[in-house]
Amino acid sequence: MSENTELQNAEQTEDNEEVYEDEQEEYVYTESKVVTLLKRIFNKKVIAIVVALVILIQVLTSVIVSGLVLDADKFIKSEKSEKIIYGELSDKSYVEWLSGKATHKYIENSEKSKLHALELKNYDTSHSYIIVCHPMTFKAEDMAVYAYHFYDLGFNVILPDARGYGESEYKKLNMGWLDRHDILLWSEEIVKTDSKANIFLFGVGMGGSTVLMASSLELPDNVKGIISDSAYADVQEAFKENIKDIYGVPSFPVVNMASLYVKLTEGWSFKEADAIEQVKNSKVPILFIHGGEDEVVPVSQSNDLYESCSAKGSDHLLISSAPHAKTLETNAEKYWSNVDLFILDNIENTP
Repeated sequence: MSENTELQNAEQTEDNEEVYEDEQEEYVYTESKVVTLLKRIFNKKVIAIVVALVILIQVLTSVIVSGLVLDADKFIKSEKSEKIIYGELSDKSYVEWLSGKATHKYIENSEKSKLHALELKNYDTSHSYIIVCHPMTFKAEDMAVYAYHFYDLGFNVILPDARGYGESEYKKLNMGWLDRHDILLWSEEIVKTDSKANIFLFGVGMGGSTVLMASSLELPDNVKGIISDSAYADVQEAFKENIKDIYGVPSFPVVNMASLYVKLTEGWSFKEADAIEQVKNSKVPILFIHGGEDEVVPVSQSNDLYESCSAKGSDHLLISSAPHAKTLETNAEKYWSNVDLFILDNIENTP
């Protein structure tokens, strides 16, 4: 081999060694970046901050859950929520009329909680019954104006206190999801004493969602129709729509974590409390009522509910200028004429 050839080979070897060393340095450098990143991620200070944030979110969630979901007596109120959600549903004169005429009725649910309702018995020959469910933050007696109308039509009227309200035990709110089982119990209680009963379910706000959620249960054949006023489509969306505007807290991650908290402690989540899925399986006709100026539950939710319901004879009533749960107050003539017509179209043995 010539000296030139040997020299060229030696130079090539040195070049290859330099390239290899460069690659090694680059590999080591890349590896050191990963190690540095991992060290930063698992730095004690960073871990402490993450843990603190998790604890803070958990505490915030517990406050929100205990205030909004689990305790009726601690339901968070704000100036805006007082204006939009609260107020009177019935004039004092109607409440006094109901108090002087109604009797108290009690049953026990599967959780061994005592449930309370006011009962208005009409004349003995009436086989027509209506179960009237109140909105969130109210109780049975606040539905007096509705009870008066139905009683005047000849109905026997049952006005339950939802769980966590009035005299009903189980002081944990559930936005109608668990209450739906209690509506089934009240219906069955009626049938026990009157096999010829024709029963309607009626509710406003949370009560409206409650009767919708009950629509997919194995209701007695005696249940002829459901009337739902100002109902939300599902619990998760109801909180997302209002928790920031009304209560001043961000919907994310509070609503999501609150739902998880309820799932772990109560066995149900906000997402599964879905009235749309329930009305898809309703075997009885439903009248959906909603206000066009509802700031709490967008009218789009009512539209979605109606479009999802396949029960023959269902209908949709929009009171265009009505705010949340004020459809009756806004246009009583239109309200009652549609409600009464729906009842007459679906009842048997009219009183």
